[in-house]
Amino acid sequence: MTIDLTKPRTMAGAFEKRAPVTTFLQELLFPGAPVTYPTEEIDMDFRKGAQIVAPFVASRVGGINIARQGFATRKYTPPRVAPERPISPDVLQPRLPGETLHTGMSPEERQDYYLERDAQELDDAITRREEVMVSQVATEGNINVRGYLDESKKDYIDDDIDYQMDPTHLITLTSTDAWDQSGSKKYDHIGDACQKIRKAGYNPQNAIFGDKAWKLFSDDTAVQAKLDNLRMELGRIAPELRLNNGNGYAYMGFLPEFGLNLWVYYAWYLNDDGVLTPYIPEDYLIITPSGIGDMVYGAITQLEEDKRYHTYEGTRVPKVIVDVNNDIMKYRLSSRPMPRPWDVDAWVRIDTLGTV
Repeated sequence: MTIDLTKPRTMAGAFEKRAPVTTFLQELLFPGAPVTYPTEEIDMDFRKGAQIVAPFVASRVGGINIARQGFATRKYTPPRVAPERPISPDVLQPRLPGETLHTGMSPEERQDYYLERDAQELDDAITRREEVMVSQVATEGNINVRGYLDESKKDYIDDDIDYQMDPTHLITLTSTDAWDQSGSKKYDHIGDACQKIRKAGYNPQNAIFGDKAWKLFSDDTAVQAKLDNLRMELGRIAPELRLNNGNGYAYMGFLPEFGLNLWVYYAWYLNDDGVLTPYIPEDYLIITPSGIGDMVYGAITQLEEDKRYHTYEGTRVPKVIVDVNNDIMKYRLSSRPMPRPWDVDAWVRIDTLGTV
């Protein structure tokens, strides 16, 4: 672009788009204040009660012993995420978006701008990772941890955090049961999933649909016939879009017969391969209570300027790394997040098209 310096010019305000950050799954399934720990490893004790009925006792018998329920201990190490960004003179010399060509802004002032922006964007990236982790727990019962060895992302170590979810709560519909088949009994599938949750001792409250699963459900003539029944109110479909920055979720209605709020989650993220991916796979459906667990965070240990290691307890731990000899600094934000479900029998996932 050629600029005529003899003509006055005006710099319009810059447009800067902040990519959407959604936390629908965290707020619905793992709400409340985060729980932080002063160690990297966390031991969790799980004790499940049973629906024991008090036995009748014959005359002249004092009582009948009822066995106590034991507990199991599991060890978890929340995986570490540590996104960072470098700042160098090459970054600080060009003008900022919206900055005029002849400006009084110094590289030092631009450094403050980049530090503030990078802090926000790295925090957003960690929040998206937390939402992905919650999604994986809800849809698969485990979290895949791909730990990269360098910035090229070519070499990595794959690991899994397995929550030992009952396979019967991970339902895959195939053949004539698949939701793209005309004879599929979608309403019954939801009812059966609700019964599994109730037998585990919980009340299902939410049905979270992927985009395609919702379309197959709402377009089904048998489902529509039930919802249009004039003799009793089996349910209502009343879509209400609740979006933030073009990315969020929609409340679709309520099924009183099952006590379910109907949701569709319209939100995406860039996965490790750079592919835009929905948080809820499009053909998946999750039946779940609200508040099935909480978010826990392990400690971060890092070397500081005093040449000593320090351990920090918190959800985010910042660090500024300075290389004076090469005039480079990095801003790093570390975290060890992990969703902690209290009982993995509390929800059911349905793959409506059998794509697992």
